[in-house]
Amino acid sequence: MATLVHRELTAGAWRYFGPLLGLGAVLAAGFAAFLYMEINGHHVTGMDNQIVWGLPHVFAVFLIVAASGALNVASVASVFGKLEYKPLAPLSGVVSLAILAGGLAILAADLGRPDRLIVALTHF
Repeated sequence: MATLVHRELTAGAWRYFGPLLGLGAVLAAGFAAFLYMEINGHHVTGMDNQIVWGLPHVFAVFLIVAASGALNVASVASVFGKLEYKPLAPLSGVVSLAILAGGLAILAADLGRPDRLIVALTHF
């Protein structure tokens, strides 16, 4: 079996900050879309009285299912004994938690008043 070698990245400044800037632009666009939906209402996502599953619901379900798929990579190493997947297990666990948090954040934003989510979490 081949050995796993970790070494330092030797990329230049733009090869690191370019994708980071792109990620920041995507995050800013997502936040702008969230504010647009909060100000103008959920009808901008295609929801009305006949269609109860708008675009946020579809994305939330996709992200929750994708989180379970990302976590499957971690289970392949231990369940099936595939040692080449063992170094990927911690990363797949972290990626799974991040994707799951994104899906749950979309559902929280879809509640209508996401600032009141703390009330739902503390009073039951």
